[in-house]
Amino acid sequence: MGVEQLSSAIDDYISARLEAKPDKWPSKGDWLDDAAKRAKQITLVTHAPKFTHGDARGIGARVEGQEGEGFLSTASLTTPAIDVIGNAAALDVANLLLLEADGKRLVDQIQDGDASSLAVFTKDKVQLETWCDGLSQALVGSTLTTHTLAKQTYFPVDEGYHLLSPLFASSLCHALYQRIEQARFGDEAKAAREARRKNECSDLSVVDFPHLAEQHFGGTKPQNVSLLNSKRYGRAYLLSCQPPTWQDRLTAPENQEHFWKRYEHRVAATLGELNRFLKSVEQADNNDAIKQRRADLVDDLVGALLNYGAELRTLPSGWSRAMAEPLNEAFCRWLDPIDSQALSDEEANQIALAFGRRLNQRLQKRLTHVGDAELHVWRRLLARQLRLLKQDLEEWA
Repeated sequence: MGVEQLSSAIDDYISARLEAKPDKWPSKGDWLDDAAKRAKQITLVTHAPKFTHGDARGIGARVEGQEGEGFLSTASLTTPAIDVIGNAAALDVANLLLLEADGKRLVDQIQDGDASSLAVFTKDKVQLETWCDGLSQALVGSTLTTHTLAKQTYFPVDEGYHLLSPLFASSLCHALYQRIEQARFGDEAKAAREARRKNECSDLSVVDFPHLAEQHFGGTKPQNVSLLNSKRYGRAYLLSCQPPTWQDRLTAPENQEHFWKRYEHRVAATLGELNRFLKSVEQADNNDAIKQRRADLVDDLVGALLNYGAELRTLPSGWSRAMAEPLNEAFCRWLDPIDSQALSDEEANQIALAFGRRLNQRLQKRLTHVGDAELHVWRRLLARQLRLLKQDLEEWA
């Protein structure tokens, strides 16, 4: 039954080829004669050479039926997809060999020396054998060769060396590509994301691939690299192999000075940028652009202070009162509220003034050339930001 189904699939495929070019092949047998002659122009592989360089010559390799030995490799695939390299003009022959019916591929039959699926197209046994022999040339490459544009590793052995030429695992890459595409764009993936977007309950899982990278091969002609590369439109996915990002455990500051040092460490880049900017405009006339840039940088500093305060508010209640050097009451009420009493205007103003003094101290270490007029403008700007900070603190309380 499998032979009949495969023969039917082959018949449909050849019929489509004849319809496309009716004047080139008078019959299906003629098309098979031509295909058998052109089969040597391609090679069926699982590992291809042109992914390293588009002009790399040399042969590929076909790895099937091997043990994976506990490592993720092509051998881990139950039935790896077969890739095709060689003359792109002969890919129609490759598609013929890859036709499948009832779990059986024509290439598997040809490899076993069985051409029964082609018998319906001729009564001449010699012609049938010619087809089988010709098509089988796509299963084996020529003499083992590498190329100057291929990857090459010289591995020392005694007084000589082995020349290793790693090949791109195209079949494994294709399996990974299909799995990721299904997880990202399959019907279930779309339904799961839609449910999450609408905040609805769903039995489906949303699968994400953090820091997923995409690699492209072949440019505008991916078929020149390989058949599977063409089916992937020249794309291949790379999973992130970065080590986990270390995140420090949040702990309470030891005292008020420690609080400010931690904060300044967080905003060191912004403080440096503010210092450099103020120096760069030292001789410039004050204008709206300068004022806006200064205001933006101070806004960043204020925002970072509020974010740090929000993080400390997540610590267990009472931490600020248990310190060897407790924070002043205004900071305790802001960072470690133990009751529902809101931050008072006076306490918010104390925090804002402490922030302003600390910032002025840091800036004046390097801005010694700033004149009284410029410093007055800067302090007015700082005062406005402090008022905004006070309002924000009241909203956070």
